[in-house]
Amino acid sequence: MNQKHKRAFTLIELLVVIAIIALLISILLPALSKAREEGKRLVCMNNMKEIGVAMFLYRETSDNLPWTYVHDVEPDGTLEYYPGTGILSSYSWGGMKAPLPWPGDENGDWALIPAELRPFNKILAPGVQGNQPVKIMQCPGDRSAVSPTVGQGQPDLGIEQSRSSWQAFGNSYSINWAFTDHEPNFNFTIENLLMAGKQICAEVVGGSAAEFAIMWENQVDQLFVDAEPTGGGRLGDGWHRRFSNHTFLYLDGHVQHRNYDTRFPSGPGWRIFKEHGHEDH
Repeated sequence: MNQKHKRAFTLIELLVVIAIIALLISILLPALSKAREEGKRLVCMNNMKEIGVAMFLYRETSDNLPWTYVHDVEPDGTLEYYPGTGILSSYSWGGMKAPLPWPGDENGDWALIPAELRPFNKILAPGVQGNQPVKIMQCPGDRSAVSPTVGQGQPDLGIEQSRSSWQAFGNSYSINWAFTDHEPNFNFTIENLLMAGKQICAEVVGGSAAEFAIMWENQVDQLFVDAEPTGGGRLGDGWHRRFSNHTFLYLDGHVQHRNYDTRFPSGPGWRIFKEHGHEDH
């Protein structure tokens, strides 16, 4: 009488199978991670392209850049910030009232100005209120909230990964204020900032507008601190896991994700100052 013998795996065979599975996972995970980051990068670029279209419309109607919310001109000719504002930032052009501002910085414009008063939201997010999220101004790769203070040198990077920029400032994207550190005798007031915007709009036209970076992912701000034609800024990891690769919006509305040497204020096809005459390194 024939008996059927049940076939079972030996311990060695099981270990071999487990080893093969582990090897396949180790091969696939980096590819999956890379694909996920690539998807985030494309979303970020698309966000900035839409912002670029809105910025073009804003420039056409206001002859300026959307720096921040300000009150109408007062009878004595001065401009007023949002009530209680003690810190003016490069984030309140759009986005939302920050949900997790840094302790002690609750008087920053990012923590006070509600979404409905931020100038760009009228174009990109009409009807948004308070601290309602504005998705187009949130980079999916946003993972740092370091922000430099104009005129005070390079910031401490120790807190960089403790929260995202949109949590701390209500916006992942910083408008370019780097030129204010390099303008002779620039007195940082809202009046001067608005005047600088008019000058930028007037001077960077045609081919120049295609080279002038007007906005970027926030962590680029702290890398450009101290950037000079002879060097002085810093290099750093981009939000999309590529060293020294960042997403920039240019004044003519086009967007690039590429390698930028942030030790310098300019390079082939890009610059962060409105003046001509800075030599590419």
